[in-house]
Amino acid sequence: MASNRVRAIAISLAVALAPIGAGAVWAQSTQTAPTAQTLQATIQQAAASAAAQPGFARLSASAKLAAIQAAVSNALAASGASPAVISAALVQAVASGTVSAGVAIQVAASVSPEAAQTVASAPAVTQQLAQTGQSATVTTASTNGDAGGAPSVLVSLQGVSSTAPVDGGAAAGAGAGGNTQTNQPAPYDPCAGVVAAYCGS
Repeated sequence: MASNRVRAIAISLAVALAPIGAGAVWAQSTQTAPTAQTLQATIQQAAASAAAQPGFARLSASAKLAAIQAAVSNALAASGASPAVISAALVQAVASGTVSAGVAIQVAASVSPEAAQTVASAPAVTQQLAQTGQSATVTTASTNGDAGGAPSVLVSLQGVSSTAPVDGGAAAGAGAGGNTQTNQPAPYDPCAGVVAAYCGS
């Protein structure tokens, strides 16, 4: 008699718990996958959180770039989005002025070589670089020097190149038409072309 009562309790518990387990599985299966549009808020919040860190305004351009890149990269990785969706989201963020083209390329490079090339060649990205006078070069190479090695992505970012008049002696040495000289490009500015509030505009 006692054993029958124990079995009855066990069966009742199994029946009661079954819908809970099924509901949890259903909830997981119906979660919406991230899209390029839904990731815009993720990118914006990550960039803003990096810029909100104490002392951000006093950082060098390269340090600002690294801080924003790290924050955006971590946020996108945590989203679980696919590389294709992340690439599309980054391009959209550049087009809307949320992040700079250089930040987008650097983040994409941490995803995959294909993502870096996709973002770097997107019209919105190349247009922002041209408008701000900056440049970005993406190079893919194998890590161990042969074709079978794992690919790595090297991103070279440069700021605006400026020209300045030279003095008479230097101009004479440069010859006719050599009255100006091109200075070394400035560090890449992660806020160039960006309208987001964290860049002070």
